[in-house]
Amino acid sequence: MGRVISVSNQKGGVGKTTTTVNVSAFIAATGRRVLIIDIDPQ
Repeated sequence: MGRVISVSNQKGGVGKTTTTVNVSAFIAATGRRVLIIDIDPQ
């Protein structure tokens, strides 16, 4: 079973996408498979 990591904040421009990409890149570098889904309407 996979794990879900959610990054959220009500305010825009706080770095949610940047944080998500960096954490995902780190996890992928350890050899794990990563799926990123961005549903931020901005």
